[in-house]
Amino acid sequence: YPPGSTYKPVIAAAALEEGLITPETTFYCNGTFELGDRVFRCWQAKGHGHVNLHRAIVESCDVYFYHLGKLLGVDRIAKYARAFGLGAPLGIDLPREKGGLIPTKQWKLSRLQESWQMGETISLAIGQGFNLVTPIQIANVYATLANGGTLHRPRIIKQLESLDGHVVKRFEAEPQGVLPVQPQHIKTINQALWGVVNERGGT
Repeated sequence: YPPGSTYKPVIAAAALEEGLITPETTFYCNGTFELGDRVFRCWQAKGHGHVNLHRAIVESCDVYFYHLGKLLGVDRIAKYARAFGLGAPLGIDLPREKGGLIPTKQWKLSRLQESWQMGETISLAIGQGFNLVTPIQIANVYATLANGGTLHRPRIIKQLESLDGHVVKRFEAEPQGVLPVQPQHIKTINQALWGVVNERGGT
């Protein structure tokens, strides 16, 4: 599925780590974002006004993330999305796991024989467009943020026990990598995610 706004923390992490913004960087949202002759809209028709990163995540401001998408470009977005475990199977202990799709310029050229367009990057920045992820991948993105940046292989089975209750086999945590994102940037994003469910205006 396209991940929609659940993808925004990935975009935020990429923009912070690439030094394109700071937590204080502000963009003005009047409800629309113009690119050439196209107009991309925010879910809040009247706009959010001047928004910094914290408010952009708390209120899920689309226009803020359109700006970040334009700054980052599709291939840098893909680099961070893949670091979060998107675009490939995670190796969960269930059959037929899907890998999803994290597009790049080269992917579109190879698959559709067409060049990448900036408008497509704008859509990607709010989790739309060609993006495809699984629910377990998104759960893992948030688990990775919550634990401070270590990507783990998700598991359904914690341990196997005999009929009399003895543990036959225990499956330990399996780290798969560490996000290329500094701890203070992860902390900034996590504080905003706390605000999504606890602050006024949170979505």
